[in-house]
Amino acid sequence: MKIGCNTLYPGGLLANGTDFTVAVTRQALDKLQAVGYRACEYSHCDHWTLDEAREIGAYARERGLQNWSCHTWRQAVSVPSEASTLSAEELGQQLCQCVQVCAALGSRVLVIHAPLQLGLKLLDRDPAELMRFDLVALRPARDRAADLGVELALENGRHLDHFQYVLQLLETLDAAHVGICVDVGHANLGTLGAARAVRMAGEKLLTTHLHDNHGQFDDHLPPGQGAVAWADVFRALSEVRYSRPLILELSDNVRHRPYDQDLELRQGLGNVRRYCDASGVPAA
Repeated sequence: MKIGCNTLYPGGLLANGTDFTVAVTRQALDKLQAVGYRACEYSHCDHWTLDEAREIGAYARERGLQNWSCHTWRQAVSVPSEASTLSAEELGQQLCQCVQVCAALGSRVLVIHAPLQLGLKLLDRDPAELMRFDLVALRPARDRAADLGVELALENGRHLDHFQYVLQLLETLDAAHVGICVDVGHANLGTLGAARAVRMAGEKLLTTHLHDNHGQFDDHLPPGQGAVAWADVFRALSEVRYSRPLILELSDNVRHRPYDQDLELRQGLGNVRRYCDASGVPAA
């Protein structure tokens, strides 16, 4: 099983996702390859042209990295408390463009936050209203993804009610190439629980965001540096027969704790390898 990581900004704290130019992304990929990762997720790629995406994807392959996933941050609003600034139709067009960038990179999975009006939370909004918006926006992306061989993975938030919303959304979208990205760190912060998220995802689990915290803040620590019960998480991964790349999601925008990017990249890879060994999962 390959172990991968998201691309991290090599120039200090990340200020804006558009700072991930082609040249900067090459540097981030070089760092992943040098540490020993075998797969990658592109954290900030929505702004690339298709030609830029093809160039970056080829560069990663030349360095032995599998282009596994992309993470789109497209939402209907930038602040959840605001009224929607994009219609569902407009957002659907943007998501279709993200699917095309993902395909141009040669990546398999596009990770999406839902509901698209709030992002990983329901707040006090009517779930039926949120669902109607999401379906209008996601159906074109679902169909475009099917045409291009891309999978869509909806990410979980902190709470059980949000995960149940995601499961209902998947049931309504009704497509084998649409599933779940289990974010272990998020699940550890609320009522969901990390291992339970994996088990609830089951055969719908398409990719992972592995990171750690101490149960209070979304620290995006390397696995093994916080309070997540990783032995149980890896038992759950074995139970659901997950055999795809294990993708870490570390941070390049840490302002509230000590941060050493090179150290955290090494810790993440080393610790996940040990968890794989302990659970009998072959890791590369």
